[in-house]
Amino acid sequence: MQPSLDTWTSGFLLAAFMGLFLFVVLITNRNKKNYPIAFLILSFSIILFQYVLYWTRYQQVIPYFVILPPVCYFSTGPLLYLYFLNLYKKKVHFNYALHFLPGSLMLMSNIILWLKYLNITTINIPFLSFIQGSHWYISAHMILYTLLILLLIFRNKELHSEFTKVRYNWARILVFLYAVFILSYISYYTLVNFSFFNAEWDYMISIMMSVSIYTIGYFIFKQPSVFNGELFSKLFLPIKNKNETFEVSMLNEFYENLTKHMDLQKPYIDNELRLVNLADQLGFSTHLLSKIINKKYGRNFNSFVNDYRLKEAEILLQREDSIIIKHIYFDVGFNNKNSFYKAFKQKNNCTPSQFRNNFFNS
Repeated sequence: MQPSLDTWTSGFLLAAFMGLFLFVVLITNRNKKNYPIAFLILSFSIILFQYVLYWTRYQQVIPYFVILPPVCYFSTGPLLYLYFLNLYKKKVHFNYALHFLPGSLMLMSNIILWLKYLNITTINIPFLSFIQGSHWYISAHMILYTLLILLLIFRNKELHSEFTKVRYNWARILVFLYAVFILSYISYYTLVNFSFFNAEWDYMISIMMSVSIYTIGYFIFKQPSVFNGELFSKLFLPIKNKNETFEVSMLNEFYENLTKHMDLQKPYIDNELRLVNLADQLGFSTHLLSKIINKKYGRNFNSFVNDYRLKEAEILLQREDSIIIKHIYFDVGFNNKNSFYKAFKQKNNCTPSQFRNNFFNS
């Protein structure tokens, strides 16, 4: 029979390309906390694409993906768990790369297969028998990571703020999608052993991957600036103050978190502090942080940070009358004397030296 597409496989192929598009969107967003979700979507897309090749018999034309799905399956759990660690601001150590060891071993087999197709090598493909019968290992692997994610959510179930409530609901959506996907996967490889099994039931796995891709895609395009869990969506939360919109309520809370971070951690003393650095520390997107500062502070990021630096400089000037001015402006985060003097004089109508003299002589 000649290779051909039908309605179902055309839909799955569209979902696979949609996933590839979302992967590019998330990667180019430059929010590293979203990279695991980006690669999770890419994994689903690769699996979908190989399934389409298999069902439509195009696999005989494009055979390069034939044993690639196990790599993706073994990567989904570690990727989703890594995303949740970032979402809950848990420290990720360098040795986390070991979580991807099973997928890496499967990838090695694929690389050798590709080399054989290119007539570069004739060596046997390692782990081939394992790959062909890896369904239950994959199932156990994905269930293990689901339990780890549920444990992480349970241990961080504080719902004392609107942000944590939104994060909790977003986490539940992702876990639910992943759990139903696992259930579909296990059901297929269980039912395939029965006589009443219908080969088209294999579509359920692809349906769940497609639903996951489109659901995540919906949230990306609904609120692309806050896709790291801070969703401005009325689907999740009631508004405590009915006179406020949901967005204003969330902005107030985020601004409070921002000012607490500035007061306690003093990130402004870093001379190289940039919007993206501060956003990363808070777990916000750069667009969201910029919006918070502009809306709540009424000025831009540089003015916001410099005002904190000037307050710190005033404290140092009042603390000791012998400290060198150069040390002060550098210690509080300014890179050069001119920018410090200009900002200080604009705020206090005097130079730093005059400000100190006035304080100690008063």
